[in-house]
Amino acid sequence: MDKAVFRRLIKIALGYLQGGGTEQEAAITHLCGASQANTEEQVMSVCVQYSGVISLLRAVLRLNTTTTRQDAFVADLTALGLPGEFAVDVGRVVYGAARPDIDHQLVANSPSLPTLAHMSWRVDVTISTSWLSRVLEPVVVIRMKTSTGASHTFQVPLNKFHLLRFTVASLLHQMGMLQAAPICKK
Repeated sequence: MDKAVFRRLIKIALGYLQGGGTEQEAAITHLCGASQANTEEQVMSVCVQYSGVISLLRAVLRLNTTTTRQDAFVADLTALGLPGEFAVDVGRVVYGAARPDIDHQLVANSPSLPTLAHMSWRVDVTISTSWLSRVLEPVVVIRMKTSTGASHTFQVPLNKFHLLRFTVASLLHQMGMLQAAPICKK
């Protein structure tokens, strides 16, 4: 593969990762036609190279650029078998001036789970009902509203609520201990 085709593949793959689907499909079709990929094997070769570039960019865009130097990154890519001129091009994408924009678009276009928008709770004590065998057993009624607008209401017995509270407190303590560890500090 020549350098111009590799650069086009990087450009098309970045567009794909940033959420452009149909434009990138048209661009890869145009690239196959421009590179004289006449046989099915040649078209498949370009498609395999394209998917490899997408996988490579997905992996390297996870890299923290503040902890790794660009020259060490390029050296690692060449040690992995990527030709030097291609490694320099990938390094320019990862460490280039457009990286914050790329990261912002990747985050904006990635699917995400709903977040907690509002939560309220109260303690209910049921004195007695005809269908409830529990008498004077307190329950915590929790109402949650998510960012999608869905509302969820559920009841938690008091002993399970205390177990949940203890587990969350324990996890927060362990996370604090991990953050205080010397290996996690810069």
